[in-house]
Amino acid sequence: MKFLVPILFLVLSITGCEKKKLDFQFNPKGIENLISEAASGNRAANDSLSNLFDLNLPPQSIINKIEIDSLKSASGKTFYGVIIEFPNPFFNRFAVYDSSMHCYLIDKSLNGYLSLTSIHSEKRSYFQVFEQFVSKDVLSIRRKNLFLVQNNSVNLALRIYTQFFSPEDQLIQEVETFNDDLIGTKILSEKGLSPQQNWDTFSFDERLLKFSSSNNYFEKLLLQLANQYAIKPEKPFFNDLSSALKTLGIKLSIDSAQSYNNYKNKKEKYSLYLPEGWKSFPGVSFPEIITAKIEGTKFINTSLGASFGVMKLKENSKAEDYLSTPFKNKVNGNYSVRYTEKILIDRKYYLCFEISCYTLKYLIVFQCPEILYEENKQTFESIINSFWMDC
Repeated sequence: MKFLVPILFLVLSITGCEKKKLDFQFNPKGIENLISEAASGNRAANDSLSNLFDLNLPPQSIINKIEIDSLKSASGKTFYGVIIEFPNPFFNRFAVYDSSMHCYLIDKSLNGYLSLTSIHSEKRSYFQVFEQFVSKDVLSIRRKNLFLVQNNSVNLALRIYTQFFSPEDQLIQEVETFNDDLIGTKILSEKGLSPQQNWDTFSFDERLLKFSSSNNYFEKLLLQLANQYAIKPEKPFFNDLSSALKTLGIKLSIDSAQSYNNYKNKKEKYSLYLPEGWKSFPGVSFPEIITAKIEGTKFINTSLGASFGVMKLKENSKAEDYLSTPFKNKVNGNYSVRYTEKILIDRKYYLCFEISCYTLKYLIVFQCPEILYEENKQTFESIINSFWMDC
C-alpha cells in the first residue's frame, strides 16, 4: 500500500463516541454486516455504529478486512475492538464497543495494513493495533498503538514507531520490558547508534493514562532519516481535485465536487471540506511567515494546535508579494498550483500553496507543531484536495 504523498502529515483523529444502546447484543457477523452497510453510505447502519464513518465523504464499497478481538475489564465487562481496513487508508478505523453496542472510542488516524490483538500487564488490559505502511515509495514503517481499556473508558495509552526500513538502513525498536509502570525498549540499527540512543523508557502517567518518554529517540531518528531521504515519490504531492477524488474511488467533475464540501464562502468564491474539530474565524495572521498584510479566513483545531488560512489574492498579485519563501513546486491540472517545501519556524512547520484559476487566486498556509506534523498529513491533504473555487 503506497501513499500519494511523502511522510509529512498524518491525520490524528481519535474521538469518543455517543454511547447508544441498541436492541441487539454484539454479534461479530452482524457487526461486519453493519460496517459494510455503513461504509457504503447507509445512514441507519452508521448511526447504529455511533457514526463510525463520515457520510459527507464518498461511500466505500470495498473493504480489505474487518478484524474483531475482545477482552474483559477488571470489573468483568467485555469490550470488543474492531479494525476496518480499506484500500484507501484515509477511511481506516479502529473502534471499541461493549456487548450492548455502547461505543467508547473511534480512531480515524490508522494508516496502511492493520492488525489487532489484546494484551495484558499485571493490572491493565489493552487493545494493541499495529500499522504497516510505505512512505516516499521505498520507506517501510511500522507503528504500535496501545489502547487502555478500563471499566468505563478506552484511551490511547501509547503510540510509537517500531520499525523503519530504507535502502540504506534498518532501524528497529523492540519492547523488552512491559509492566504497569513502564515500557522499556531497545533500539537497533545496522549503522550503529550512540550509547544513549540504544534504549528508551516510556513511563505511565496516572493522570493522563498514557505512556510517554522524555527522549523518544526512535521517533527522532526516524523523522530525521525520512526528512533527509532524497528520493521523490512516484506520484506528486498534489495534482488537482478531480484526481484526489479518484483516490476515493469515484469520478467527479470539478463542479460537482463542491457538493462534498461543508464550508462555503460565497463572498470569496471558494469552498472546502472541513473535518470534525475545525472551526473557522474571520481574519488571518501568520506573522512568522507572511510579511505583508492580507485578510482572509483562519481555520483552527485547538486540540491539535494546528491551523490554516485561506486568503484571496488580488488579480495581478502573486504569493511572493506576501511572503519571501520560494514556491519551487508547480502542478497544473484543473487549477494551477504552486507550493513551497515545508518550513520549520520555532518548532512549527509551515506549508504554503498558491492556487489559481483564470482571474481567481488564493494563498493557503498550513501551520502545525513539529511533533504533530506527521500525524496530520492526511487531514491537511484532504483539506487541500477538497478546495474548490468558482471560476
